Amino acid sequence: MNETLTRILHRYQGLSLMDLSRAPLMNRTDEKFAFHLVDLPMILERMQEHYDVLNIDGKVIFGYTSQYFDDPSFRFFTDHHRAIPNRFKVRIRTYLDTAASFLEVKEKIKGRTDKRRIKYSGFSDKLDNEAHTFLEDRLREKMELRPVMVNSYRRITLVNKFKEERLTIDFDIINGTMDNPHAGKQSLADVVIAELKQPKTDRTSPFYQLMRELQIRPFRISKFCFGMMDLYGSSTIKSNLFKSKQLFIKKLSSHDATLRRSA
Repeated sequence: MNETLTRILHRYQGLSLMDLSRAPLMNRTDEKFAFHLVDLPMILERMQEHYDVLNIDGKVIFGYTSQYFDDPSFRFFTDHHRAIPNRFKVRIRTYLDTAASFLEVKEKIKGRTDKRRIKYSGFSDKLDNEAHTFLEDRLREKMELRPVMVNSYRRITLVNKFKEERLTIDFDIINGTMDNPHAGKQSLADVVIAELKQPKTDRTSPFYQLMRELQIRPFRISKFCFGMMDLYGSSTIKSNLFKSKQLFIKKLSSHDATLRRSA
């Protein structure tokens, strides 16, 4: 699959990391879509005239891994489960191709995402003083945080040729822990999560229009939440409100094309 995707993406106009600054979108609206991995080549073929691709020395598919943190009561997960309008994610993200790592706080504020980050040394069981200061400032309180999960995935980054819009496409999503990167179920292994990032929601986006044509509806999905459910199960974390999402992803992971088209 990677060879097929790379061949398609090499037909795109390439962008450097510096070029990505034309669509930084650290404060933005997000719209997510989920579809089966087998549909990705066709979707990329359809998007070429509208988007450029991040291309670094010929590489167009990049490896990411993230270490997520939560408190002993799983407050961040619970806030997502309850759909609290103002909520947080805390993670250390490592870009595997460059070995650069950042401690990040993503704050969801009534539908908008505000992401702030600082450079960090990599995954850690214990955060240092600089990290604690940064987190207290962003979370606006002191919290007892600990690592709760690790995930890894591959990412394609597309940027709209004509407007401020970025599209990230994540696949080969694997959840686990630092000690066992493949622990628990792998409910997202055959799923692509595409996230359309815009200054404000614009449904005239070429990608949004293609999703509508293919009858792939917006779907609020979190790699963090699915990873937590895969690792901990209902005996440890309450996840009943995500049951319909879990059922949809289970159907989506099948090879029945009619099921891939319903949300």
